[in-house]
Amino acid sequence: MERQVAAGLVIVALLAALAAVGVGAWLPGRSERDDGGTAIVDALAENVQKETFAASTLQTFVDAGVIHSATLYGPNGGVIATSGTAVPEAEQIIRSLPNGGSLSVQPRVQTEAAARRELLKTATLAAASAVVLALLASLLMSRLIERRVERLRTRVEESMRDQTYATRLPGESGALQPLAAGVNLLLDHMQQRDVVLRRKTLELESANKELESFAATVSHDLRAPVGSIAGFAQALKEDYAPLLDDTGRECVQWIQFSAEQMSKMIEGMLQMARLARFDVHRTDVDLSQIAREIAERLRLSNPDRDVQFVIPDRIVANGDERLLHAVLDNLIGNAFKFTSKRPGARIELGSRTDDGTPAFYVRDNGAGFDPEHASKMFRPFQRLHSESEFSGTGIGLATVHRIVQRHGGRVWAEGEPEKGATVYFTTGSREEWAA
Repeated sequence: MERQVAAGLVIVALLAALAAVGVGAWLPGRSERDDGGTAIVDALAENVQKETFAASTLQTFVDAGVIHSATLYGPNGGVIATSGTAVPEAEQIIRSLPNGGSLSVQPRVQTEAAARRELLKTATLAAASAVVLALLASLLMSRLIERRVERLRTRVEESMRDQTYATRLPGESGALQPLAAGVNLLLDHMQQRDVVLRRKTLELESANKELESFAATVSHDLRAPVGSIAGFAQALKEDYAPLLDDTGRECVQWIQFSAEQMSKMIEGMLQMARLARFDVHRTDVDLSQIAREIAERLRLSNPDRDVQFVIPDRIVANGDERLLHAVLDNLIGNAFKFTSKRPGARIELGSRTDDGTPAFYVRDNGAGFDPEHASKMFRPFQRLHSESEFSGTGIGLATVHRIVQRHGGRVWAEGEPEKGATVYFTTGSREEWAA
């Protein structure tokens, strides 16, 4: 805005100067001298005919302020008398005398040409002065507005640092008044939304705690009856197998299988509940070392499997070591399971940058999945493969999702059927967690 005002001031000054110049140019230009100047010279010429009084006559005209200077020349060109001081820019009028001499006079009466020159000089000076004043006024106005804007910006930053959004800007005047009022209105809405969000967050945290407590309690209480079912089914199979026909023995087998599955699901739910209650203690965690330990354990438990593990050195993430160990345990364990039918199985741990944030991944060349179902993978008890293809409870990836959320990160997956899968995760940043 200050630039527009400055430009307006300069334009007004230039227009004023051009108007003055136009008035001067509009005046009729006449080359002849003003009648007053001519009359003075003619009168002086008549009074210097007698050389005896020439000097005193010239001095009288100079003292009267009628002429600037005058010089009387004789017939031979010699100076007879002179008086006054010559002015370079004054009009010079020459008169021939009857005796053969001449008279040179600079009258004080201004001519039209001299007046026009004076007007042009005055207009030029006025234009230059107006431009300088306009620029100075613009600079001063710009400085004042910059200071006001800087003060307003500082107050906005102070208001934004208030986590409750309760700080407001003081009233402003002039062009900044609508801006300050708009910022205060925005802060009103932000404070209102913050109050609602805080209340909803507290309600959600309370509901999550109750749900986690309920899930842990139910899971813990279910362990005993499920264990009893599995135990009685095993006793029935061992002690009464001869009394059962094929259908009876098959039923007992299904009871044992279902009890085992239920037991695994209960253990998974208990694990999720325990992980949800862990405090996150962030530190730099060597994922490469953890992955090697998990890979070695899987090799020892399945010596017949031929699996290539690709684990680069020093892949480091910032997070809780116990929780990140659980993440890799689930991801590498899943990759190991879903490559069980793949000759030349390959499982890789790696990292990349995702929108400036370090992202870590576990990639395999196993069964893969339909990309349309990627969003379902991280829900509890969601399975993309049947039990006959690959056993499991659908708790592992849900646990990974819960842990990554606790770190302020995100998790996603990419894959295609029979072309393997890649699961990515981030752990947030130390700065975001501190904030």
